[in-house]
Amino acid sequence: MVDAGGAIVEVLASNGGGAPTKANLNAWVTTYNVPVTSVIDSPSSTKTLTFFGIRETCVVVDVRTMKIVKKVNGSVAGTGDSSVKQLIPEILKLLAG
Repeated sequence: MVDAGGAIVEVLASNGGGAPTKANLNAWVTTYNVPVTSVIDSPSSTKTLTFFGIRETCVVVDVRTMKIVKKVNGSVAGTGDSSVKQLIPEILKLLAG
């Protein structure tokens, strides 16, 4: 997807239901060897989680308009395809067009 011109930004939106810290973010990236840009909301904030309502969410943003063009929720139970895996075919199609 990155080779086709896309970018992935992950927002670590919660830590046990509370706001994640920089230490939580660093541990997340290190533990799971996350090869994408990863960020958190401002300190003590869960605005991203509040906005999307579920932690396993993937959105496609048209950076020309900064509008969300597609949103998919994945399973928080760890079963089935992740939200990002569900959207990869559509993302590649959008990047090709």
